[in-house]
Amino acid sequence: MTATRRPRLPITFVVGLRPPGRMAESEPLAMPPVDVVEHESGWTAVLEAPGADPARLEVEVKGRMLTIRGDRLPTDCVSGRFLRVERAAGPFERTIELPDEPDPERAEASYADGLLRVDLARRIAPEGREIRIGRGVSRTRGGV
Repeated sequence: MTATRRPRLPITFVVGLRPPGRMAESEPLAMPPVDVVEHESGWTAVLEAPGADPARLEVEVKGRMLTIRGDRLPTDCVSGRFLRVERAAGPFERTIELPDEPDPERAEASYADGLLRVDLARRIAPEGREIRIGRGVSRTRGGV
């Protein structure tokens, strides 16, 4: 089995997209950082999502697009007031365009220690086969 190889395209991050109907225009997006690594068998994306409920994280693969949606919970503060708030909270959506189309049937995702890891395998190119030539009826003499 060999993986399909097309000309290399860069991995593209589509940022600042607001999911239609999911949040108000004035609501900030909590854009968690994501790393994407390409390797021989496919791609691995690791997204920081501390405090996220893994049951509310969504991972979708359509064509060359990997989309991750979720909601980062705000820091719990029992009493007192914040002097500084740097960790973004709230709904987010990250869309990453991959250089080639992964196999969605072999995609896997896991969540541990505040990190969502998505492993995407390359599509396997179908193996060629030899086609035997059978004996047919000649259409050159008196036929159509």
